Amino acid sequence: MTSDSSPPATHDDLSGYVAAMRATFDPAAAAGRSLAIQYTFTGRVSGVCHACITNSALTAGLGPTPAPDVAVTADFDLWRRILAHEVDGLIAWQEGRYTTTGDFEALMESDLWFRR
Repeated sequence: MTSDSSPPATHDDLSGYVAAMRATFDPAAAAGRSLAIQYTFTGRVSGVCHACITNSALTAGLGPTPAPDVAVTADFDLWRRILAHEVDGLIAWQEGRYTTTGDFEALMESDLWFRR
């Protein structure tokens, strides 16, 4: 890395997670969809962030969103493993390893809106 470049976005903290969502979002895959997701992370990294998709545009940031369609509460490292397809998200949810409120089906579909 040179002195004038920024470090690459990682999932090692909430800011990196939000940056990674922005970097991997696929507007064409989310065309015609609208969803507000709030993430509450626990464990090694804790805090709240959100992703709001409307008209193929993503707004993602730290802190809560006023009216989430779905809210996820998960251990940060477990969620990273789900996103990396190391852990099956549906099975982990069925086993109670993380919880959701709201539109779970849309949450599962939203995985297709981000390149992995």
